[in-house]
Amino acid sequence: MEKIKKFIFDLVQAEQNAHAEYRKRDNMSGYNDAFDYLMSFTHDVSDDAPAIGFGVGRMSKPDDEVFFEELFLMLEIRPRHLYKISHYENSKYSDLWACYMSIANPYNDIPRFDDCFIVAEVNGELKIVAKFGRDIDQPKWKHYGGDRELKMSALGKLIAIERMREPGNDPWSIKQYNKEI
Repeated sequence: MEKIKKFIFDLVQAEQNAHAEYRKRDNMSGYNDAFDYLMSFTHDVSDDAPAIGFGVGRMSKPDDEVFFEELFLMLEIRPRHLYKISHYENSKYSDLWACYMSIANPYNDIPRFDDCFIVAEVNGELKIVAKFGRDIDQPKWKHYGGDRELKMSALGKLIAIERMREPGNDPWSIKQYNKEI
């Protein structure tokens, strides 16, 4: 589990850096480099699968002055919270890890489950192969990118769970945290 925690820590750092670079004036090249590095943590499964996203995209033109005038309204950049990692034996990827996390830049430091990154080794490197998120219409996980063959209810044989941080007063998050998934 230590190598997965390090991978997630590095991912969160890359995500924060991309968000920080986005906020800098006249920094399109620096931001795009940070964005490319962030995306290096993902694995594109196929052309028809939706890409795994982080709420940022490649910049094709600099932001206008209005963006920078309103920049002070944006909250301080905060790292995601990692709540739980579940290790599975999977028929397609062998070892697979479900990493349950907060939303990027959790506002008001609200501790609840929002994303689950599915991590596997691809060509000798750890990569996010799928992303699931909290469905806003009903209390369940929804596929938001990556390998469409993976289902949250059928990730494989559960090998181990490590719980790092209990979510706050959110019944659905607490239920997911305590589940043997």
